[in-house]
Amino acid sequence: MSEIVQKYFEIWNDLDRDHRDAAIRELFTEEAVVLDPDWTAEGRDAVVEAIGAAREKLGDFVLGPGRVIGEHNDSVLYTWYLGEESSPVATGYGLLALEGGRIRRAYNYFG
Repeated sequence: MSEIVQKYFEIWNDLDRDHRDAAIRELFTEEAVVLDPDWTAEGRDAVVEAIGAAREKLGDFVLGPGRVIGEHNDSVLYTWYLGEESSPVATGYGLLALEGGRIRRAYNYFG
């Protein structure tokens, strides 16, 4: 399951909108929901728009995966960082809930 975390972050850092949108449509279920402290996107089309808008706001910052904390029952808990891994501007946790090997819900937390 940690492979799906890597794919999730590849999407967040993909600057090619068409490629990123296609990857989201492949990785997320149609009913996917992303819950972020600042926004919520319900449905895959909304996820495409929300991640695209967030990517624009992030500018040159890299959103990177830290480490996988645990995985069980079609879910994976991990850490993330924004900026340089050695001196990030923000850090947090995330949880991906999967359905059929695809992301059904993604929870993002600052921390």
